[in-house]
Amino acid sequence: MAVMWKLSLSYLSRSKIQNSFIALLILLSTLLLSTAVMILANTGNQFREMHTRTHGSHQILTFEKGLNDPKAVHNWWASQEGVDVSDLLTYRTLSGISFHGTDIPNVYLYMINTPSTPGAVDKLIFSSGTSETVPKQGSVWIPTSMANAYGISAGDAIGFKTGTTTIEMNVSGIVVDVPYGAPFTNTARVWMNPSDYLDDVQSLAGNDNYMMGIHFDDYSTHSSYWERYSLEAGGPFLETKMEFESISSFYLIINQMIGFIMIFLGVVMLAIALITIGFTISDAILANYKTIGILKSLGLTSAKTVGTYVIQYSLLSCIAILPGLGLSVWVSKFIINISVSSLRVANRNIPVEGVGSAMPVGVFLFAMILLFVVMYAKKARSIQPVQAIRYGMSEMDNTRMARRINSPLTSLFGFARLPVAAVIGVRHVIKNIKSSVLMLLLTTIASSVLVLGFVLLTSITGIVQTAAKWGYDNANIAAVVVNKSTFPKEDFKQWLQEDARIKHAGWQGNITGVVSPDPSRDAKGQISSVALSVLDGSYQDLGFETLEGNNPQQENEMAIGVGVAESLNKEPGDFLELYIEGEKRTFLITGIYQAIANMSISGRITMEAMNTIRPNYGDFDAIFINLNDPLEAEHVAKEMNNHFKESASVVTQKTLLDSVYAEAADILIYPMSLLGLLFILVTFIIIFSTCRISIRKESRTYGIYKSLGLTSRRIRLSIAMGVSALSAMGALLGILIGVYVLPILLEMILADYGIVQLPLILNGGGIVLFSCIGIIAAALGSWFSSRVIQETSPRMLVIE
Repeated sequence: MAVMWKLSLSYLSRSKIQNSFIALLILLSTLLLSTAVMILANTGNQFREMHTRTHGSHQILTFEKGLNDPKAVHNWWASQEGVDVSDLLTYRTLSGISFHGTDIPNVYLYMINTPSTPGAVDKLIFSSGTSETVPKQGSVWIPTSMANAYGISAGDAIGFKTGTTTIEMNVSGIVVDVPYGAPFTNTARVWMNPSDYLDDVQSLAGNDNYMMGIHFDDYSTHSSYWERYSLEAGGPFLETKMEFESISSFYLIINQMIGFIMIFLGVVMLAIALITIGFTISDAILANYKTIGILKSLGLTSAKTVGTYVIQYSLLSCIAILPGLGLSVWVSKFIINISVSSLRVANRNIPVEGVGSAMPVGVFLFAMILLFVVMYAKKARSIQPVQAIRYGMSEMDNTRMARRINSPLTSLFGFARLPVAAVIGVRHVIKNIKSSVLMLLLTTIASSVLVLGFVLLTSITGIVQTAAKWGYDNANIAAVVVNKSTFPKEDFKQWLQEDARIKHAGWQGNITGVVSPDPSRDAKGQISSVALSVLDGSYQDLGFETLEGNNPQQENEMAIGVGVAESLNKEPGDFLELYIEGEKRTFLITGIYQAIANMSISGRITMEAMNTIRPNYGDFDAIFINLNDPLEAEHVAKEMNNHFKESASVVTQKTLLDSVYAEAADILIYPMSLLGLLFILVTFIIIFSTCRISIRKESRTYGIYKSLGLTSRRIRLSIAMGVSALSAMGALLGILIGVYVLPILLEMILADYGIVQLPLILNGGGIVLFSCIGIIAAALGSWFSSRVIQETSPRMLVIE
C-alpha cells in the first residue's frame, strides 16, 4: 500500500498543471450537472409554495361584456362546497404610465377598488412597503412584476394615463400578486384606496367591470363544477375565464428551458471529462511504459498498478467535486432568483430546495470517474516487461504507429509538396488520432453551445420578425381598446378609411367556446373550453400563420391551436363542435397553428361565424393595422394614439412585443453566457492538456526539428495551425448542431406551452463569429501547451 501511495503522489507532483486542469474539468462538470438538477428540482416549487401561501386562484373570471350577472355568478360559486372565492373586485382599465419623466405606453392596468377586508383567495404578500388593510389615500400598491420591469420602488411616484389627464399616485407597497404577477407580462393589477378610486377612476367615462378568483380544494374537479353551473344557471359562462395553466405557465417556462439544456450539456461535459481522464491515463501509461515494465519485473502486481491510478484520481475527484457542489448551490440560487424574481419578498433570496439532490450527483460523478479509471488503467495489466523496456510500448502498438506514419494517407496529402509548417501541423493531427478526435468533439460542442445561445437570444430580442410564427399577427400597428364603453368605434373606422397610409385593417374580438364533451374519450384528457379569436378582416392579410392547412374564410370554418389539436386528437378536415354564447355550432377545421398565448388552447373563427350567433357583433378588443409603408408605423401609431388616447392605446407591434419579451432575453442571457464560458474554458483546458501530452511524447522529434534550423516559434505556429484547422471543422459541425439539433431540446419543453416549432432568426455573420470563439480557444490552448518547445534546448528535447 505504501508503494501505491508513493507512486500516486509521484504522478500528482510530476504533472501539476495537467492534474490541475483535470481537477478543474471535474469541478466544472459537477457544477453544470448539479446546478441543472437543482434548477429542475426547484422548477415550480416557488410558484406552488406562493400559490399555497396566498391561497391563490385556479381560475380568474372577468366580467366586461355584460353577458353574465357578476353578482349572481359570484353568489353561486360562494355557495359551493370545496370551493373558495375572492371578493367580487370592481375595476376600470387604463393604459400607460409615466415614471421619472418617461412615458411607458404599453402597460395595461386593472385599477382595483381595494376591498376593506382581505379576501380569502389571492391574499397579497408585501414585498416592500407597509402592510395595511387598504392603501392610504393618494397611494397605490403595484405587483412585483411591474416594479421589477420598470425599476419602481416603494415611495416612488407614478402617473397613470387616463387619456387627456394623468393620475399621480405614490407607491406605498409592492405586492406579490400571483395571478397577475408573472414575468413577461404587460398586464398588472393596481390596488387603489376606495376614495381615490371613486374620485379619480370611477368618475371617468365608462362603466365598472368586475373580476373574481376561484380556488378549488381539488382542481381536477373543476369541470364537474362548471357542468353543474351550466345546468343550474340555465346556460354556460359567457365572459372571460383565465385557467390555472395560463396563470402558472410563465412562472415555469424559463427554469424548465434552462434546466433541461443544462442537464443535457452537463451530461455531454461529463462524457468529455471521462473521455479526457481515460485519454490521460492511457497516455500516462504509455509515457511510463518502461517504468511500469521495470516495476512489474521487480514484483509490483497488476492490481497495485491499477490501484495507483485509482488513488490518484480519487484524490483529484474529492478535491474537485466538493467545491463544485458548493458553487452549484450559489449559481442555482442566482439563476432561480432572477427567473422568478416576481415571487421574491422584501428582496430576500428565494429559498432553494433540493440541495440534498446535488449530493447524489456528486456520488454519481465520483463513481463514474473511478469506473473509467479502472477501465482504462487495466491496460497496465497487459504490459510485458521485456516489450516495455525494448519499445517503450507494446510491440503491437509500435507496429501500428509505424504503419500509421507510413500509411498511404500521407501520400494522399502530398506531404512532399506541402510547406514544412503545414506538414508539421498535419502530422501532429494524424499521428495523435485519439486526441484529434477529442479536440474535434470539443470544438464542435463548444461552437454549438455558443451558436445556440446567440441564435436563441437573437430570436427572442428580434421576435417582431417572427411574430406570426409565435401565434401573433404580423401587422405594423396594434390598437388595444382600453375603455370599450367610450371607444369611438365609428370615428376610428372613418380614420382607417380616410388615411391613405393605411393598407388594410382587421378588428379582433375574443370570446370563449365551450367544447362539446365526447363520451368516447376520457374526460380528464380533454379541454373544456377554447379561447376564440373573432376577426373582422382577413387572417392572411394580417399575417396570421398556420403550421398545417389554412386560416378560416367561411362562417363554418375555424383554425385551432396545437394544444386543442393534441387534446382532442383533431387534424385539418375534421369537425369540432363548440358552444358559443350558449349556441351549438359545428366547425370544419381548416388549419392548425401554434401560439404561446393561451398555450395554444385557442381557435380562430371569422366574423361571419360570429354573426350567426350574435348579429352585428361589435365587442372588439384590438384593431390590427397594416401600412403601405411599414417605415411610417412609429409616426402613424403616435398620431393615432394622440387622437384616441382616452379610450385606446395605439402602438407599433415592435413596442407591443418588446415590452413582453425583452425581460425573457434579460433572464436567459445569464445562464446561456455561463454555459458558453464553461465550454470555452473546457475547450482550452482539454486541448492544452492533450497537446501537452502529445508534445511530450514527440519531444525527440521537435528537438531534431530545432537542430535542423527550425525556430521554436515556427514549430509552435505549425502545431497551432494544425489544431486550428481541426477546430474549424468542429466549428462547422457546431453550427449545424447549434442551429438544427439543439433547438429540438427547447421544442420538447416549449411543446407544453403551445410552441412545437421554435421560430429562429439566423444571423449568418453572428453565427460564424460566435462559432469562431471555439477555434480561438483551441488555438490558444495548443499555443500555450507548446511553450516547452521554446523553453527547452534541442539537446534536452532529444534526450527526453
